[in-house]
Amino acid sequence: MPYCTSFDDSSLYYEEHGSSDLPTLLLLPGLLGSISAQWHTYIAPLSEHYHIVITDLRGHGRSGNNAGRLQIGDMVADTLLLLEHLDITAAHIGGYSLGGYIGLQLHLEQPERVQTLLMHATKFYWSNDVVANMKKQMNPDSIQAKVPKYADQLAKEHGEDRWQQLLQEASGMVESLPHVGIQETDAIHATCPILIGTGDRDELIPAEESLRLSRAIPSAQLMVLPGVRHPFYSIPPSLMIEAMRLFHRTA
Repeated sequence: MPYCTSFDDSSLYYEEHGSSDLPTLLLLPGLLGSISAQWHTYIAPLSEHYHIVITDLRGHGRSGNNAGRLQIGDMVADTLLLLEHLDITAAHIGGYSLGGYIGLQLHLEQPERVQTLLMHATKFYWSNDVVANMKKQMNPDSIQAKVPKYADQLAKEHGEDRWQQLLQEASGMVESLPHVGIQETDAIHATCPILIGTGDRDELIPAEESLRLSRAIPSAQLMVLPGVRHPFYSIPPSLMIEAMRLFHRTA
């Protein structure tokens, strides 16, 4: 299986699909997601037009995490190292939730690396109240007691012996975002074409937040998907695939 080694010797799992002669589209899952559960059904249709690279974030799926914590900066560094490992100088990026956040941070740090960026269901504005609510939802004991099917899913995706530790690390990262995350005053300096996608029934991201961010970034557009909630599975694949083809090819 293909792995690359990150700066702290963490093994990062990735896959490549489609011809390397085509433009590269890097697909990034969200927090607590994995290749197996997110973006996987998009690979075949998108690989007709793109060289697809998809990766498990550190500590997720088949990727390791020697740091013992999750930090946005580490994940951005992982993404850059993966591109360098594959000799890819620039890529289109499609990011779901946290994946979109990582893509934006990478572009702000190294603008030339990101040609276009889709940020779907990406939480950008963080308050202490939002953080406190999310931390409650990521309590392993609570999940196991109240939502056992979700606990089983997390164990299947990330490992029976790893998923609870991943939740604790994810909770710590979320807690840090109001203090170390991207600020709107930083985001306005983005220059690549950006498509901010959201569902009109997203439980985590109010529609006005997505609209605010799309208006703050001069190069951004807003796409609102009807009847779509926050979870990845609620996105109609045919609708998103067509939107991505149009955006990444013509932006």
